[in-house]
Amino acid sequence: MTSCLGRRCWFPLSIHLCGHIQYNMFLELWQHQFKGKAIKPLKTLESTGKKQADNNGVSHYRQKKTHPEKSTMMSTMTKNSVDHPDDHEAKIARPTELALERVATLADIESRQPDSKEIWYGHSILTSTLFPATPPAEGTPFVSKDNNTVEYILEAGIDSLTRSRDYPYGKYPRLLMAWMAKQIRSAGARKTTTVDPAQHTITIPSMYQLSEELGIPRGGQSSKRLQEQLRRLLFCHISIRQKTGFAGNRDRFDSVNMQMVKAVSFLNDNNNQDFSGAKFILTDEVWDRLAQESAPFDTRATNYLLSGKSVLPYDVYVWLTGTFKNLRHDLTLDWDWLHGRFGDSIKERRVFRAKFRDALKKVHEVYPAANVETTRDGVILHPSPTSVPPKAERRALDEGRGDWQ
Repeated sequence: MTSCLGRRCWFPLSIHLCGHIQYNMFLELWQHQFKGKAIKPLKTLESTGKKQADNNGVSHYRQKKTHPEKSTMMSTMTKNSVDHPDDHEAKIARPTELALERVATLADIESRQPDSKEIWYGHSILTSTLFPATPPAEGTPFVSKDNNTVEYILEAGIDSLTRSRDYPYGKYPRLLMAWMAKQIRSAGARKTTTVDPAQHTITIPSMYQLSEELGIPRGGQSSKRLQEQLRRLLFCHISIRQKTGFAGNRDRFDSVNMQMVKAVSFLNDNNNQDFSGAKFILTDEVWDRLAQESAPFDTRATNYLLSGKSVLPYDVYVWLTGTFKNLRHDLTLDWDWLHGRFGDSIKERRVFRAKFRDALKKVHEVYPAANVETTRDGVILHPSPTSVPPKAERRALDEGRGDWQ
């Protein structure tokens, strides 16, 4: 599989357009954006590329008027949200804006390494595939994922507000867990406003601040869904089951049953939900896995991958960058294993294979160094660089802990 699909067209600042956005289409988008005015596309593109590079990426550039210091995970996705209403003209222009933003994002990823605010951390199960992409059918007793040696089993907890038993699902639990991993890894042994490593405590001062850092619109249905998914996440139960040995005809399995949190306190502001907050103590098992087993990823890439309706490209990206961190030899995985890991809501294997290949193509746009070969029987992972270079990760951790000189 090639690292970038389709034709390559080279522009100033080493900007290239991947196959699904071809040169003629790109010029048409620019003409539409400027309502037929005479423009010089190459010069305009170069100017735009410089602006976004100077402002630490597309997400920072688009939010410069309000909060330039905030890093976002989902600015592209939320522009297309029903919770972000605009006038009729803006709605017509939105596909154009999204296409331009995606082109600029790909150019930015190619032209520079991520800065410290753009490096978050993912766990191949705990921050991605453990959580269903869509709500499980009513009465589903549990969902599970395994990585060949360890099986994670997720059970819905009881929501303290609704008194119902519901699963966390979709993009929100993924982003919340990745945000926690970012706070934990950045703090190290140092106490911060959001993390107390000695007590394994995480504090969310306000939903306003959390929404800003996740790139989610404040207020409305987005804020309501975020709070709902946070409650579901904190009250769910996770079991870890591991096959540890065998003797004769008998296998031995060890299990650890755990909750996400030891204790949780919610502060609900009835006048303004944006000022509601939470404080919780993570269990030792969850804390240790986020602190020790998570791998760095580039939020510019995940922002791009979450711009569609499916979380599958995001899950594949987090899995690949974590796997490549320790991969020294080729790893062959068949379609049955891949379907078990990523195919929760896709029953037909034929449909899953097509969707997985599409997800891989999208991942290759933001992570061209990932050397993944698709075959009739599955995929072969060849040793590859991680999506975030080790030097960039070390610098981000040092900056987060105030040690960088």
